[in-house]
Amino acid sequence: MKKVRVGVLGAGRGMTMINQLISSSDAELVAICDSFEPLLKKARRFAQDNKVDVKMFSSFEEFLQYPMDAVVLANFANEH
Repeated sequence: MKKVRVGVLGAGRGMTMINQLISSSDAELVAICDSFEPLLKKARRFAQDNKVDVKMFSSFEEFLQYPMDAVVLANFANEH
């Protein structure tokens, strides 16, 4: 069965989902987006420490252009 390719919008609130996706046998974390650079750097280090190659984006528009099957919205609710 093919893994679902998932991106996470929000590297702060999204860390729980990022952690779950890294250890999932059914889904693959492929991208993370956050406009706040310190959180994006923290997520990058977390992915590297777990030996996962993840594309990082600070631009929401560029993030949405990346090939993914699903997006987790872990940003502020008023931004949905």
